[in-house]
Amino acid sequence: MKQEENKNKSKTDLLAEQIINLEKERDEYLNGWKRTKADYINLQTSGLKQIEQIVKFGNQKLIEELLSVLDSLELSIIATKDKEAQKGIETIYSQLEKILKDHGLEKIKALGEKFNPSLHEAISQEESEKESGTILEELVKGWKLNDKAIRPTKVKIAK
Repeated sequence: MKQEENKNKSKTDLLAEQIINLEKERDEYLNGWKRTKADYINLQTSGLKQIEQIVKFGNQKLIEELLSVLDSLELSIIATKDKEAQKGIETIYSQLEKILKDHGLEKIKALGEKFNPSLHEAISQEESEKESGTILEELVKGWKLNDKAIRPTKVKIAK
């Protein structure tokens, strides 16, 4: 009888050991699956963020190139003496500016503002009664595309 009990005990021990091993294996597979799932979710999130950035800034190069056309039109308005021609150029300028605005472009405010190195580029300084670092003059307009400066405003600031 003792032999049978020992046999049963050893079978029970063997089964218990197998159960423990199978539980470890199960946990390893489960943890691996959880890590893979988390990696997949992170990859999806990263991919969506990249797509969002492409949509937001995919046209940046084209818009940057069109800024020189906008600058030229602005200079033409100033230089043109003929009022009719000036009015036509102003119309073209405002149409182009509206199209660019609809695509996320906006002017950077500068005159009278406090100098901000992420939005402004100081070209010169001048003694002034105004507080040091205040923008006195806008030399070249700056532009932001979807709240990111793509061309800083070139400015003269107070010393």
